[in-house]
Amino acid sequence: MKGRKGTSGSQGKGKNGFTLIELMVVIALVGILALTAVPLYRTWLQRAYGSEASLMMKKLMDGQILYYLENNDEFFPKVGQSLLIPAEGTPTPPTAIQDVKKALKIEIPQGHRLDYNIYTYVDQQDDPVCMIIISASFPLFKDGHKQLIGMLNKEGKTYIFTGG
Repeated sequence: MKGRKGTSGSQGKGKNGFTLIELMVVIALVGILALTAVPLYRTWLQRAYGSEASLMMKKLMDGQILYYLENNDEFFPKVGQSLLIPAEGTPTPPTAIQDVKKALKIEIPQGHRLDYNIYTYVDQQDDPVCMIIISASFPLFKDGHKQLIGMLNKEGKTYIFTGG
Protein backbone atom coordinates (compact mmCIF):
# COMPACT_ATOMS: atom_id res chain seq x y z
CA MET A 1 0.00 0.00 0.00
CA LYS A 2 3.00 2.23 -0.12
CA GLY A 3 3.10 4.83 -2.89
CA ARG A 4 -0.65 5.31 -2.84
CA LYS A 5 -0.38 8.95 -1.81
CA GLY A 6 1.05 10.21 -5.08
CA THR A 7 1.24 9.05 -8.65
CA SER A 8 3.78 6.46 -9.45
CA GLY A 9 5.69 5.96 -12.63
CA SER A 10 4.51 7.62 -15.83
CA GLN A 11 0.81 7.74 -14.91
CA GLY A 12 -0.56 11.31 -14.90
CA LYS A 13 2.55 12.94 -16.33
CA GLY A 14 2.04 15.31 -19.27
CA LYS A 15 -1.77 15.00 -19.23
CA ASN A 16 -2.73 18.42 -17.88
CA GLY A 17 -5.29 19.49 -20.53
CA PHE A 18 -7.03 18.63 -23.76
CA THR A 19 -5.21 17.89 -26.97
CA LEU A 20 -5.65 20.05 -30.04
CA ILE A 21 -7.62 17.30 -31.78
CA GLU A 22 -10.04 16.97 -28.87
CA LEU A 23 -10.66 20.71 -28.88
CA MET A 24 -11.20 20.74 -32.66
CA VAL A 25 -13.73 17.89 -32.39
CA VAL A 26 -15.67 19.73 -29.67
CA ILE A 27 -15.68 22.98 -31.69
CA ALA A 28 -16.89 21.12 -34.78
CA LEU A 29 -19.72 19.47 -32.84
CA VAL A 30 -20.80 22.81 -31.33
CA GLY A 31 -20.74 24.35 -34.82
CA ILE A 32 -22.91 21.59 -36.25
CA LEU A 33 -25.41 21.96 -33.40
CA ALA A 34 -25.51 25.73 -33.91
CA LEU A 35 -26.13 25.35 -37.66
CA THR A 36 -29.11 23.10 -37.03
CA ALA A 37 -30.48 25.21 -34.16
CA VAL A 38 -30.59 28.62 -35.91
CA PRO A 39 -33.32 27.72 -38.46
CA LEU A 40 -35.36 26.04 -35.74
CA TYR A 41 -35.00 29.14 -33.56
CA ARG A 42 -36.22 31.35 -36.42
CA THR A 43 -39.21 29.08 -36.99
CA TRP A 44 -40.00 29.17 -33.29
CA LEU A 45 -39.84 32.99 -33.27
CA GLN A 46 -42.08 33.18 -36.35
CA ARG A 47 -44.67 30.97 -34.69
CA ALA A 48 -44.49 32.96 -31.46
CA TYR A 49 -45.02 36.32 -33.18
CA GLY A 50 -47.77 34.87 -35.38
CA SER A 51 -49.53 33.49 -32.30
CA GLU A 52 -49.19 36.83 -30.52
CA ALA A 53 -50.64 38.66 -33.53
CA SER A 54 -53.59 36.24 -33.70
CA LEU A 55 -54.27 36.55 -29.98
CA MET A 56 -54.07 40.36 -30.07
CA MET A 57 -56.39 40.44 -33.10
CA LYS A 58 -58.98 38.40 -31.19
CA LYS A 59 -58.68 40.69 -28.16
CA LEU A 60 -58.96 43.83 -30.27
CA MET A 61 -62.00 42.50 -32.15
CA ASP A 62 -63.72 41.54 -28.89
CA GLY A 63 -62.89 44.96 -27.45
CA GLN A 64 -64.34 46.67 -30.53
CA ILE A 65 -67.58 44.69 -30.25
CA LEU A 66 -68.01 45.68 -26.61
CA TYR A 67 -67.12 49.31 -27.38
CA TYR A 68 -69.65 49.36 -30.24
CA LEU A 69 -72.42 48.04 -27.99
CA GLU A 70 -71.60 50.46 -25.16
CA ASN A 71 -71.14 53.61 -27.29
CA ASN A 72 -74.22 54.02 -29.45
CA ASP A 73 -73.11 52.16 -32.56
CA GLU A 74 -69.64 53.70 -32.90
CA PHE A 75 -66.31 51.99 -33.26
CA PHE A 76 -63.02 53.18 -31.79
CA PRO A 77 -61.57 55.40 -33.15
CA LYS A 78 -64.38 57.48 -34.67
CA VAL A 79 -65.15 57.28 -38.40
CA GLY A 80 -62.39 58.82 -40.50
CA GLN A 81 -59.82 58.60 -37.73
CA SER A 82 -56.97 56.14 -37.35
CA LEU A 83 -54.71 55.04 -34.55
CA LEU A 84 -51.20 53.75 -35.12
CA ILE A 85 -49.07 52.04 -32.50
CA PRO A 86 -45.74 51.25 -34.13
CA ALA A 87 -43.25 48.61 -33.10
CA GLU A 88 -40.31 49.27 -30.83
CA GLY A 89 -37.78 51.87 -31.88
CA THR A 90 -40.38 54.10 -33.51
CA PRO A 91 -41.92 57.03 -31.68
CA THR A 92 -45.47 56.34 -30.58
CA PRO A 93 -48.13 59.02 -30.35
CA PRO A 94 -48.06 59.97 -26.66
CA THR A 95 -51.55 58.80 -25.75
CA ALA A 96 -52.19 56.03 -28.29
CA ILE A 97 -51.58 53.09 -25.97
CA GLN A 98 -53.53 54.75 -23.15
CA ASP A 99 -56.41 55.57 -25.53
CA VAL A 100 -56.70 51.91 -26.57
CA LYS A 101 -56.48 50.78 -22.96
CA LYS A 102 -59.18 53.23 -21.89
CA ALA A 103 -61.55 52.65 -24.81
CA LEU A 104 -61.14 48.93 -25.53
CA LYS A 105 -59.80 47.85 -22.13
CA ILE A 106 -56.85 46.12 -23.78
CA GLU A 107 -53.15 46.50 -23.05
CA ILE A 108 -51.17 46.57 -26.28
CA PRO A 109 -47.63 45.33 -25.66
CA GLN A 110 -45.19 47.69 -27.29
CA GLY A 111 -41.72 46.48 -28.06
CA HIS A 112 -42.82 43.13 -29.47
CA ARG A 113 -41.91 44.07 -33.06
CA LEU A 114 -45.55 44.34 -34.17
CA ASP A 115 -47.27 47.43 -35.61
CA TYR A 116 -50.94 48.03 -34.80
CA ASN A 117 -53.13 50.16 -37.05
CA ILE A 118 -56.79 50.65 -36.14
CA TYR A 119 -59.15 52.77 -38.20
CA THR A 120 -62.84 53.16 -38.92
CA TYR A 121 -64.44 54.07 -42.24
CA VAL A 122 -67.87 54.09 -43.83
CA ASP A 123 -68.64 51.41 -46.42
CA GLN A 124 -70.79 51.72 -49.56
CA GLN A 125 -74.00 51.28 -47.55
CA ASP A 126 -73.01 54.12 -45.17
CA ASP A 127 -72.34 51.64 -42.38
CA PRO A 128 -69.28 51.93 -40.12
CA VAL A 129 -66.56 49.33 -40.54
CA CYS A 130 -63.59 48.89 -38.23
CA MET A 131 -60.35 47.61 -39.70
CA ILE A 132 -57.40 46.39 -37.64
CA ILE A 133 -54.05 45.63 -39.25
CA ILE A 134 -51.28 43.96 -37.27
CA SER A 135 -48.07 43.85 -39.27
CA ALA A 136 -44.39 43.06 -38.94
CA SER A 137 -41.28 43.52 -41.05
CA PHE A 138 -40.81 39.74 -41.20
CA PRO A 139 -43.14 36.83 -42.03
CA LEU A 140 -45.61 36.07 -39.25
CA PHE A 141 -46.95 32.85 -40.73
CA LYS A 142 -45.71 29.83 -42.69
CA ASP A 143 -47.12 31.17 -45.93
CA GLY A 144 -44.82 34.20 -45.67
CA HIS A 145 -47.49 36.82 -44.98
CA LYS A 146 -46.44 39.79 -42.87
CA GLN A 147 -49.88 41.10 -41.92
CA LEU A 148 -52.97 39.96 -40.10
CA ILE A 149 -56.03 41.97 -41.14
CA GLY A 150 -59.34 42.01 -39.34
CA MET A 151 -62.58 43.72 -40.30
CA LEU A 152 -65.69 44.17 -38.19
CA ASN A 153 -69.04 45.53 -39.39
CA LYS A 154 -72.07 46.83 -37.52
CA GLU A 155 -73.78 43.41 -37.55
CA GLY A 156 -70.86 42.00 -35.58
CA LYS A 157 -69.50 39.94 -38.47
CA THR A 158 -65.76 39.59 -38.32
CA TYR A 159 -63.40 38.79 -41.14
CA ILE A 160 -59.79 37.90 -40.42
CA PHE A 161 -57.26 37.14 -43.13
CA THR A 162 -53.55 37.40 -43.83
CA GLY A 163 -51.87 39.69 -46.30
CA GLY A 164 -48.69 41.49 -47.18
